[in-house]
Amino acid sequence: MATDNDDSLLGLFSTRSTQRKAGDKSGAVPTPKNPTTGGAGATTTAVQRVSAGNRPTITTSGAGASSTAVRAQSRSHLSPLASTILRESRRELGSDFDLQSVQDSGQMVSETAIASAVDKVLKRRGETLDDIERANIIIHLQKDLMGWGVLQPLIDNKEVTDIHCYDYQTVVLQRGKVSETTGIHWPSHQAYVAFIDRLLLRLGKSLTTQQHTIDAAFSNGVRICAIHESVCGSRGPLLCIRVPRIMEATLDSLISYQVAPPLIVNYLASLTRSCMATIMLAGETGTGKTTLMKCLATQFGPDESIVSVEDTPELNLTHPYFRSLVSRSANVEGVGEVTLQEHIKTTLRMTPTRVLLGEMRTPFAAEAFLESAQTGHVGMSTIHARNARETLVRLESLLGRAQKSVAIDIIRQQIALAVDCVVWLFREKGTGKPRIGEVIEVGHFVEGVIQVRPMFTLVKTGTQPVWRVDSWASSFDQVLADDGIFLGDYPPEISFGSVANQSQPRAKK
Repeated sequence: MATDNDDSLLGLFSTRSTQRKAGDKSGAVPTPKNPTTGGAGATTTAVQRVSAGNRPTITTSGAGASSTAVRAQSRSHLSPLASTILRESRRELGSDFDLQSVQDSGQMVSETAIASAVDKVLKRRGETLDDIERANIIIHLQKDLMGWGVLQPLIDNKEVTDIHCYDYQTVVLQRGKVSETTGIHWPSHQAYVAFIDRLLLRLGKSLTTQQHTIDAAFSNGVRICAIHESVCGSRGPLLCIRVPRIMEATLDSLISYQVAPPLIVNYLASLTRSCMATIMLAGETGTGKTTLMKCLATQFGPDESIVSVEDTPELNLTHPYFRSLVSRSANVEGVGEVTLQEHIKTTLRMTPTRVLLGEMRTPFAAEAFLESAQTGHVGMSTIHARNARETLVRLESLLGRAQKSVAIDIIRQQIALAVDCVVWLFREKGTGKPRIGEVIEVGHFVEGVIQVRPMFTLVKTGTQPVWRVDSWASSFDQVLADDGIFLGDYPPEISFGSVANQSQPRAKK
């Protein structure tokens, strides 16, 4: 990733920028950390530079209001009186506006309305605040009333893939798999808890001691995991937000984001269109498995019947014949649970053309999915694994736990019959980009071994990645030929620098 982009992101959000620089590109000198808050100076720098980046600058009425608002940002915490005014001002705004509708629609409550609500509360209580604290309240309220509150700059930045909130004053961002501390915070623990509650309310969920973990997703693909503070030790509640950065689910987006070169993308698209291959998408957490599934799903035929089974509804395909089944945990009495394997069995009564399993986690879900694939229901699923070949070992492990009395050879035969292709993804440490690392085809079970044919392997990472074409023959040669793909006509190594070579096969000698 370019150094300029790194510096830009660090300057906006990360406290590391203030530690390694004496000043940013604009000439501003970073404010030292406040020992009582662990990052007040970083917050000041972040907000000032965000304002400089064409975001609204918060001001107060009267002379010198802009400078007062900027100075107010040097305070990380509000006084007890200011915290009370903040809470009551929000209630005051709630009586004047439908805040839920405002947040869902992405609109903004005007600064004038916010300042008026603060002044109304102060007058009603007969209290006064200095200009700095008053401006600070307005700043917090305006951030709070944005769709993602104080986290909005991180959501808007395309380099941030994950946001981890440890408590009200500790927010950590991730670019790929690299974690960095930010100076972003909430004014109090109560404000942080209220933010999580409002976030879950938009999803129709709530966090309690009985329901201590919530895993949910918004319609735009942003996924959140919230954990109640009663099970978080000394910190909490914990909040994890995963933001998909390939927002447009198309094959072109896979290429433009350099997940894989055109030949590999077209190969996978051809297998998907054929409706003859069950594909496993493997990799660690956050490597883009679900995103890849969404992109490949665009190749489903317009008259196919698609049924997905998920713990958290993430796919949300726009296909006209798409249906979704979501698992459900037991209630406080321990009843009412609906498992993935039950849903997979239900799909077989829904005459599907495709069965999509959001994530293969449990032995019985794996058994049900592979059984459906063996009976001719072409499917696609994600699974956690360290490489393509170990995906088959992981399937053996899951199926073995579900079928304890079945011999290992029978289990391997089931896997060989069910799975046709394995795609393994990973995220590069240097660039943070998700890549397709390996593609293998799964063959027959012969003499106690599942036959495997490597197709593509990433051999060089970095800004100019290179993939090796491991085989110029495929079990789906006829399918590929019908789509104009002849693997034998391509060079032994492919990259984005040789797109022309991938778009047009080599001329035969």
